[in-house]
Formats: sequence, structure tokens, C-alpha cells
Amino acid sequence: MLACTANAIDTADGMRTLRSADVHAEDYPTVQAVQFMNQQIQKASGRKLGIRVFSSGLLGDEAPLLQLVQSGELDMNRVSIQALDAIAPLSRVFSLPYLFRDTEHLHKVLDGPIGQEVLDSLPSQGLVGLAYYDAGIRNVYTVRKPILKLEDMKDLNIRVQPSEMSLMVFDLLGARPVRLPFAQTARALSNDLVDAAENNLPSYSSTEHYKHAPIYSLTRHTMSPEVLVMSKISWDKLSASEQAMLRKAARESVGIMRDMWQQREERVEATLKLSGVKFHELPKEQLARFTAAVQPVYTKFAGEPQQQALIKRIRALK
Repeated sequence: MLACTANAIDTADGMRTLRSADVHAEDYPTVQAVQFMNQQIQKASGRKLGIRVFSSGLLGDEAPLLQLVQSGELDMNRVSIQALDAIAPLSRVFSLPYLFRDTEHLHKVLDGPIGQEVLDSLPSQGLVGLAYYDAGIRNVYTVRKPILKLEDMKDLNIRVQPSEMSLMVFDLLGARPVRLPFAQTARALSNDLVDAAENNLPSYSSTEHYKHAPIYSLTRHTMSPEVLVMSKISWDKLSASEQAMLRKAARESVGIMRDMWQQREERVEATLKLSGVKFHELPKEQLARFTAAVQPVYTKFAGEPQQQALIKRIRALK
């Protein structure tokens, strides 16, 4: 992997190429959004600047790649916002469980001053935040039994994202969280190393996790976005006009991505139902119990005054 990323901003045939990584497949909306950015930037720069996207986890998993972006060995990376938990305290707020009321509420937060404030906190960590992408609503999917009430989570071996917050959330819900790289989840489900995993619907489908865990329970525990980040080192090598091109292309890619995401969610749900996947809604009173159970996460991971103020502003936004 290091050999692939040793010199940021490649130059070939007179065009400088920024390299961007994503664990998702080439047809995934986040990958396609960055491909759209590449087309826009090439056009705006007269083919002097472009982006090459390494999809399907070709360069590795999110966490180590994020470190390469910070060090300037890789130019860009699309990451779950939870990957920033340890380095960007404000961004951690967006990962809190049961914070956003619905997708409309999420978009209002991300597209407004609050979203920009969080992006503005990243340069001190060697990153430039370019865009928020949708990651859908994360739900739990299981191998053998549905999750219909809080008690169904007890002692469930579940693969979670490699973040301390995710571990605590599922520990509070009574499960046994297992930290595994995204790419190893399918094998863990098929080999009974875990009983369950959690993710959004398109990821559940594109990874074919449904073949091993065909029960999808709508726990709706998080609605955290994904973020396209760029190395501050690579960013500073660009001219002011190139930086403006990149920001403009990133803004335009958000609408493209959201449209693709919505279409994909609808298509995927229909296809999964035809494939035999069983969907289970949780009663409102059970979702309220899930919400109450995870409240200690707010104190531990977002207890600072600035974080608490951000949470109040998010909840107050109509």
C-alpha cells in the first residue's frame, strides 16, 4: 500500500492527479460522487488537474488511510465521520446515537452553519473537509433472529465500526461488540464469528452481507454522515484557483450523491425483499428504550461545553 501512496499528487501527461480512496465498490454513490468531481475539475482546469479514485478498499481500510491523508502520503479519502472521533471532538457529535430526527433534519444541520463549523475544525488535524455525503440510517442485521425489543440485543456478538463510541453504544445496549475491519465482516458472519453487524441498507446489499444475515431490524441507532477529507499538505500545494475549483466540485457532488443514494436505497430495498430478506420495524416504545439506554454516550463522548452547545443547536433546529 505504501508504494501506491508514496508521492502525493501524481503527474502524468501534463495533468496532476489527486488520489482518493474509498472502501466501497466503484458503483457506490460516494465513489461516483468523487468521479463526478474528477470530471468537473478536469473540465474547469483544462485537464491540468484531476482525481483518481481507488475504490473497493484497494488501498486498505479507512483508519490507516486517514493517517496517510494526514501525513500527506495520500491526497483524499472518503471516511465515515466516526473515523474522525479520536482527532476531531466537534465531529464526534454527528456520530451520537439517536441525535437526528430524520434525513431532512440531518441535511439542514450539515448544509448550514453547524456543518461548516465542524469542517472548519479539521485543518488543525492535517485535514481539509470538502463535503458531507449521506450514509443512510444504520440498522442491525442478524443471522438468526430479529431485534424487536431491547432484550434481543443481550449478548449478541455484533461487528461494529472501529471506534470507542460504537463499542460503548452496543455495550450499553447489552450486546457484545466486536471490532473488525469492514472488509472482514462478511467472512465473520458466514463463519459464525459474529451473530450480527450494523450498517446502512446500500452497504448491507453491496457487500452481500444479506446472504449471511438475512434479517434486517430497523433499530435506526445512528444517522451519521460520511466526509470527504483532503490532506492539508496536498491542499496547500494547490493554487487558490485550484482550491476554489475543488470546493465548487465538492459542493456540486453532494446533490448528485444524495439523488443517487435515495434511488439506490429504494432499489436495494425492493431487491432485498425479493431475495428473501425480512425487514422488522421496532415499536416506538422500544426505540425510546434504545434511546434511553445509550444516553451515557453523550456524557462520555460529548461532555465538553462546546459539544453540548452544538447538540442543543442541532436539537433546536427545525
